[in-house]
Amino acid sequence: MDAERYARLRDLFFAADELSEPERQSYLEAQTGDDPQLMDEVLSLLNEHDAESAKVEGESAMPTPAPGGLKQPTGQEHSVAPAPRDSEKRSVTSAASDTKRSGQSKVSASEITQRGAERTHASPKTFESRGSQDRTSPSALLLASKSRRARRINSGWLWLAAVLPTLLVGCWTYFSVSNNAESALQNELTGVTNSIDLATSRFLDDKAQMVQSWARQSTIRDSILALVEIGNKKSSLDEPKTSPLPARILSELQILSGKPTVEFVVWNESFTTIASWRADQADLGQPVSPRGTADVARALRGETVIYGPERGEGPADWDDNADASTTDTEEPTMACILPIRNGDSEIVAALLVKQIGLFKVFNEMLQEASATSGLDIYAINRSGEMISVSPHAAKLFHLSRFDMSPDTIVDHLRVSDPGSLITRGNRDAIVRRALPLTEAASSATLGESTVRLDPYANYAGESVIGSWRWNPRWRYAVIVEKNVKDAFAAARIVWYRFLLLGSLLTVTALVTASRLARRSARDQAAVHPLSRYEIISELGSGGMGVVYKAKHLQLGRETALKLLRSDRHNREDQLRFDREARLAASLTNPHSVTIYDYGRSEEGEAYCVMEYLRGLTLHEVVVRSGFQPMGRVLFLLRQVCEALGEAHSLDLVHRDVKPQNIMLSLDPSVGDWAVVFDYGLAKPLSPDKGTYQTSEVIWAGTPMYMAPERFRSPSVMDPRSDIYSVGCVAYYLLAGRPPFAECDPESLFALIISEQPIGIGIHRGDEVPETIRALVGKCMAKNAEDRYASITELAAAIDALRVEFPWTSHDAVNWWSQHGDS
Repeated sequence: MDAERYARLRDLFFAADELSEPERQSYLEAQTGDDPQLMDEVLSLLNEHDAESAKVEGESAMPTPAPGGLKQPTGQEHSVAPAPRDSEKRSVTSAASDTKRSGQSKVSASEITQRGAERTHASPKTFESRGSQDRTSPSALLLASKSRRARRINSGWLWLAAVLPTLLVGCWTYFSVSNNAESALQNELTGVTNSIDLATSRFLDDKAQMVQSWARQSTIRDSILALVEIGNKKSSLDEPKTSPLPARILSELQILSGKPTVEFVVWNESFTTIASWRADQADLGQPVSPRGTADVARALRGETVIYGPERGEGPADWDDNADASTTDTEEPTMACILPIRNGDSEIVAALLVKQIGLFKVFNEMLQEASATSGLDIYAINRSGEMISVSPHAAKLFHLSRFDMSPDTIVDHLRVSDPGSLITRGNRDAIVRRALPLTEAASSATLGESTVRLDPYANYAGESVIGSWRWNPRWRYAVIVEKNVKDAFAAARIVWYRFLLLGSLLTVTALVTASRLARRSARDQAAVHPLSRYEIISELGSGGMGVVYKAKHLQLGRETALKLLRSDRHNREDQLRFDREARLAASLTNPHSVTIYDYGRSEEGEAYCVMEYLRGLTLHEVVVRSGFQPMGRVLFLLRQVCEALGEAHSLDLVHRDVKPQNIMLSLDPSVGDWAVVFDYGLAKPLSPDKGTYQTSEVIWAGTPMYMAPERFRSPSVMDPRSDIYSVGCVAYYLLAGRPPFAECDPESLFALIISEQPIGIGIHRGDEVPETIRALVGKCMAKNAEDRYASITELAAAIDALRVEFPWTSHDAVNWWSQHGDS
């Protein structure tokens, strides 16, 4: 089926659907003429269409009808624009009836398509007012009687009125202090963690570079290469043992390091020891111990490795019969292992250098930072074992509250949560192997770096908060922790003092309650916050509120006054109404509607005072003059991008971009001026605690302008969904019709998700440049990844095209003079 026949079929369906059964047959016979197949297709669609089911489905997704005579939503809330003229409200029914009576002229395809497109879940048919006898007057709606409040006042309320403000101030002060304390703690912990990680990492980098420079010394490098060559000849074991090369390496290292205690070991590619610092060379020919195999293998792959600090058997301690009792108290081994390359840059050996003060300086850096900051600072390895001496653990040991001495902490203390277990003596280290790591250690060993202000248990079972950072270069983590009692001491003091103050005021309130109860309601009445506004007329009603045209009595400024509808006072709707005002008020771009005021009256009436926009919506612009010039479309889209660009920069997604939510007016200086409004469905990408949240079990928005992913996952927030809607608006302006229009919701959804819209040029009747079609097509890509990555990128693409398709203020003045209101 080609585009022309499809449009014809759709137009006839929309028109016939408005007629009664007897009228349909004669109407279709007159319209289809000698094309009975077309008539059969229309009748088949009508037979499958269940109007009542569609109505029930639509009503289930729409807000509850307004009470009395308030109008139903019409796809746009005329909250910021005058209502359409009567001549523009002609329905599809009247269009079809006129055609039937005339027998000559047929219904305009664009008119029927537009009217049919409005009959979806987002835009039910318009119902006229039932009459003024059912309508609540604006004044009565805005200014509730103070007598209701006066009847509720009693001594109990007055008692609460005396105590509650203090409690509220106390809570506010407490939470303010808590929030400030949390912010300060987060900054403190993050700063200390980062600085310690940076300092220790730089220290190890410097030491590694220093050892690398030693290994490049000709004496050391040539000696190691000679030892490798001797090993490759497979000579007797006596030759390496009697070789003077190990002593020459040791002597050179002692000179370079300035430490006579420096030690070294050299392994070849077979992980066999070919030289060491030992005078008797008793370890020659021995393999690397299992504990150090992984680190030596990394060095043979070309990495520079910091080994340890560890106790007992390491890569240099091959003797399994060493006395274990002497390894628990000696200083842990912390060494540098690096590759040795031959003249062809091939790795032929690995060199370990230790006893150059690595562990001592590394440990002192952490301990000095802990002493300076008053925090518990220590480092752990990938296994969750402590590789520096925690000053806090040492303090607990001396207070007999910890079973592991400071001399045995490194490489013995696994940072696990002891829970309620009480262990003694050397069993503590053994039992800890079976316990889960603390939250800090568990997260850090997974390579994570974060701050946690929610209390958790540390290695001593104490409640702490902390920060940690994993160092991927040297494979260790720095953990900084602070006791919860010390961290939030100031907030607790404030809370206890306000409780005491509240108790004193309670006694005072009980004494004075009876006197306050005798006051007249008129003495206590406050001026209604909306008494500053004069209601001029009702502009319309939408899913959430009723909108009035009002004027500020003192300033004389016309405004649009939006009130939460009387039947939408449940908590969910109130939070949604609050969110719209709060989010819209955060926008300052001139192409977004301006919020002047917002609040609630004492009776709980929620209101929002916003800019009163004069002009036409983009939907009305197309209704009046059909498809728009390409230059004008690009000019308007660029302004819409400015409004959405600011919203997206604030992590705010509009979610309901459509022609009915974009107001166009004539500005004398720039010509066309577009303003985006109705942020009722807007949501933040990363909601914070200060943003009201509302549940969402179905999709929200106007279906024909919604991105495909919104149907599949209504709760997913993605700025590229707004880009898709902008593309639909561009299509509508260029083609004079929406990209997809079906009266059956399921058919509409299927088209949006799987089908491409009819070519714009087919609707316009002329060819559309490839650059324009590519712009719209990329915006409306089914896959969000195929669209413009951001609204800024889309704006740049539009700017590149505006040079080719200009639109001037003179062009805008000409259009408004022909199609605008007088």
